[in-house]
Amino acid sequence: MNPRVMESSVIVKSWSVLVGAGIVFLTLGCLLVWVVAQLIRKNREQILATAALVAEQELAIREPGELVLLLETPRFGTDYRNFEFDIIENATGQRTHMKYEYMRAQGAVYGVTTMRVPLGRMTAQRAGAYLMRVTGLKVGKDYSACRILLSRPYLGRMVLQIIGIVICGVGMLLSLLLGLWQVLPLQSNVTTPAATPAGGVPGRTIDLETWKRLQQQQPSPSQRPDQ
Repeated sequence: MNPRVMESSVIVKSWSVLVGAGIVFLTLGCLLVWVVAQLIRKNREQILATAALVAEQELAIREPGELVLLLETPRFGTDYRNFEFDIIENATGQRTHMKYEYMRAQGAVYGVTTMRVPLGRMTAQRAGAYLMRVTGLKVGKDYSACRILLSRPYLGRMVLQIIGIVICGVGMLLSLLLGLWQVLPLQSNVTTPAATPAGGVPGRTIDLETWKRLQQQQPSPSQRPDQ
């Protein structure tokens, strides 16, 4: 018996569902790219001033408003917990004192090798020069891997953008699965020639497992009796 194996048939269950899933997938993909681009751009724009970590220096704040003091430090460093910061407005002498607090530090932003730890907030009444003093630094220790940053508040914005990224990713996955479900193959069939003597009933269609069992039941050439 020489069977002829038919290829698996692929039938689209619903073209409207398949097209809809494709449109949703592409739309969410474009939206995901836009949200990620906005996240990166806003993270860069929110930084208003940067400086090295030294005992005393002067900073220029370009725009008034609410600011967050961040310390960029090696990811596994802990020295920053002992630092205290005083920011003094040169024009008025107004002083803002900040230091590490556990609950506030939960808003830290982590990178591969560094992290940005929020240490406090201040309100700059006007643009201009501000004096920053840092206490708690160890004498002789190299702090070149650390940076001081003054940033716009960012936590609420980042939370919303991350939620948007998650929603887009989950939506793309679900629409992809829905589209694949519409085009999954239904059945693999095997067609055999006539299973009856010559002149009998023509071939019939059977499933693959039945054909394999029929093949196993056929005697091999060495087992057939001589004619």
